[in-house]
Amino acid sequence: MPQDSGTEWPLTARERELECAAAALERGGVLLTGGPGAGKSRLLRAALERAERAGHAIAWLHGPLDADLDRHFDEAAAGGGGGSRLVLGADDVHLAAPGAAERLYGLVRAGRAALVAAAPAGAAMPEGISRLWVERLVERVDVDALDRSAVARILHARLGGHVAQAALERLWSLTLGNARFLRELVDSALEAGTLRPVGETWQWPGLPREPYPRLAEVVRLHLGRLESDEAELAGMIALAEPLEAGLAPVEELARAAESLNRRGIVVAERAGRRLRLRLAHPLFAPVLTADLPELTARRLRLRLADAIEATGGRRAEDGSRMVSLRLAAGHEPPPAQLAAAARSALDCGDFVLAERLSRRSRAVGDDPVPTGTGLVLARALAGQGRHDEAEEEFARADRYAAQRVVNMAWGLRRVEEAAGLAAAAVVARPQEAGLLGAQSELRLLRDRTDEVAAAGSSDSPAAPALVPLAAFARIERGDAAGALALLREVRPALGGWDGENRLAAQLLTARAAFQTGETAELVTALDSTRRYDTGHRGETRTAVMRARTYRSAGRYAEAVALLRRACALADPFDWFTTPSWTTAQLAGALAEAGEHAEAVRTAVDARAVQRQAVHYPLAADGTALEHALVLAHVGDRSGAVRHAQRVAVGAAAAGRLQQAVTAWHLAARVGDPGPAAARLADLAAPAEGRGYLALLAAHVRSLARCDGDALDAVADRFAALGVLPLAAEAAAQAARAHHVAGRRRMSRRARVRCAELLAGFGGRLPSWAATPAAEPAADPARLTTREREVAALAVSRLSNQEIADRLVVSVRTVENHLHRVYGKLGVTARSDLAHHL
Repeated sequence: MPQDSGTEWPLTARERELECAAAALERGGVLLTGGPGAGKSRLLRAALERAERAGHAIAWLHGPLDADLDRHFDEAAAGGGGGSRLVLGADDVHLAAPGAAERLYGLVRAGRAALVAAAPAGAAMPEGISRLWVERLVERVDVDALDRSAVARILHARLGGHVAQAALERLWSLTLGNARFLRELVDSALEAGTLRPVGETWQWPGLPREPYPRLAEVVRLHLGRLESDEAELAGMIALAEPLEAGLAPVEELARAAESLNRRGIVVAERAGRRLRLRLAHPLFAPVLTADLPELTARRLRLRLADAIEATGGRRAEDGSRMVSLRLAAGHEPPPAQLAAAARSALDCGDFVLAERLSRRSRAVGDDPVPTGTGLVLARALAGQGRHDEAEEEFARADRYAAQRVVNMAWGLRRVEEAAGLAAAAVVARPQEAGLLGAQSELRLLRDRTDEVAAAGSSDSPAAPALVPLAAFARIERGDAAGALALLREVRPALGGWDGENRLAAQLLTARAAFQTGETAELVTALDSTRRYDTGHRGETRTAVMRARTYRSAGRYAEAVALLRRACALADPFDWFTTPSWTTAQLAGALAEAGEHAEAVRTAVDARAVQRQAVHYPLAADGTALEHALVLAHVGDRSGAVRHAQRVAVGAAAAGRLQQAVTAWHLAARVGDPGPAAARLADLAAPAEGRGYLALLAAHVRSLARCDGDALDAVADRFAALGVLPLAAEAAAQAARAHHVAGRRRMSRRARVRCAELLAGFGGRLPSWAATPAAEPAADPARLTTREREVAALAVSRLSNQEIADRLVVSVRTVENHLHRVYGKLGVTARSDLAHHL
């Protein structure tokens, strides 16, 4: 894997901007605008290089453009020769003198030259440059920050391998897609050896305590010179952001705040009725903090701690923030305050801080296990994956039994032992909500969804712990209507529930509403989740639920972005979704978005993560079903059918009707629908009705009968639910069925309907829907499942040994697979594989 930090970065994920620039060049030119570090200059060079390859004469206008540059322009224009139009390149064109700008305007307007220029977004332009854009002689193209998917593509191209989702999220969160910061951060991490391949995947633990020297210099240049008051306020915000604008130390520096805000260093954001200040970029804080003299940092920390305490601690994290500031300044808060701060840090998902504060509280207190501190410490250890240490802490007191059961089952994978412990604890304390909830989680792990579904009762004191689990189980068992009824019963009481269970209830309401066709209730439930802030687990659950909705509507890019974030935050203790299941959903969304090679790599990652976790049947089948979808999209239909059928049979046997019907539906779409229709007839799925499972079953039956009219109706029902990709697919299948029956006018109408539906979400039909499912694929050189996996990993520039280790096969087996792949695809080198995949 290439690691040379001096390597020129590939211009990946900027294809759209380059195409826009090339098209605009034919009309007169392009003006690239964007924020500092967005990559304008790099894109400008690439656009000029492309123009030169196309045969244009190129002239760079370097340095400040003053009015007396006419001779330079004339010489450059003469260099074009033969009267051909010259392409002029100018970076920072907003700095051009008025006379030079007018000269540029004249050359472009007369058709003697085209202009490719770059300038900061929002910069005041000389009149001549402004007139070029206003008169549409040049087109303005915005160069925005890179999103998560673009960063993933760039890093894969730069590093020559797959980047772990957690590392990808850290890199994106620190750079926010700023191309300059991303490049400096990655190159610095490569040089320091902290960004490195572990096995077949690039890993990065995060930014060190002292920022990389070169990266720090780049950030300082971005910040520019700070006046004394500006440096004081920026330092305060860096130490404890976000800061309320009403805090006394901040109000005293109001003018500095305004100045920093105008310069784009500090942003102001509303939080209810309060105004908060934070630094405009995540990399500012570590650099500003590292630059603070020790005594200055101590003084600022104590001022902020006193000011936060004086306000009464308005936000949930204020307690831990205030105590952390005092500790860092060398002050020792009392044990009770340390314990409260540890609980606050735990609630905010800061497990490292929670551990440090709880241990400190224990060390300075008279009681070796202060009330509640042991539980906070144990949960903080479990949150960091240190489950053995957490077990020792949980075992100290009987009152920790519920959390101990969860850690023992999910973390240590001792499910049966945990079940015995839970049963004994419930006998002693039968009304304890936490214990009953933990027991229901164990039943999910043991695939006893019927018992979980029956355990939820709206009038039970343990309803907040049991009802979300019961609703989840009912949905999986195909009783979405029953789940929705239960959730409606508890809706008046949701205000008294803790944030995590309240959010779970709202998300499951959205899911049940979708399954039952209650579209309005789905939208209302999803909108209500925006009000809740429940930490990483809540953020992960919300992202997964929203991504499910986006995928059903064909909004694949948005789903991929959400799932990338969710993968980095996924909680290994969560029954709602697991890290492997979330990663598999990302693989499925990538496949639907057309990113097939990355989808295969991500699906392999999901299975690797799954092997390291406790066996959770529902999540394992969910992961396998996404893998089947990936196989279908990359062309391995027979493999997809086998995987889907395996999931369908296992899920049906366990009573998980939702997964069984979904799996048979996928098998019918990509293979022979006959077996799926026969098996669905034997299930307890409703034959008719408006529910989503009934609609999937109707789709399978219509495919099996090749019934064009029925498929038309199915397409309309999918469209009414907003499931546009399946609606378009059903319309295409209806067109074929009508054509086979000789009903050509109906076939044409269905094709038109299909095109309209595809236009509705900007997508295209999957490969299996473009040709009759019974026919072989258009490409006669079809690869097997294993051949596609090996080929996709080879495209990632893994060695044969690395591929063998990842797939748990011998190197000779990998070589044999690659030999067959080369023969089937007619290629002779790995570099040729990417095009065919």
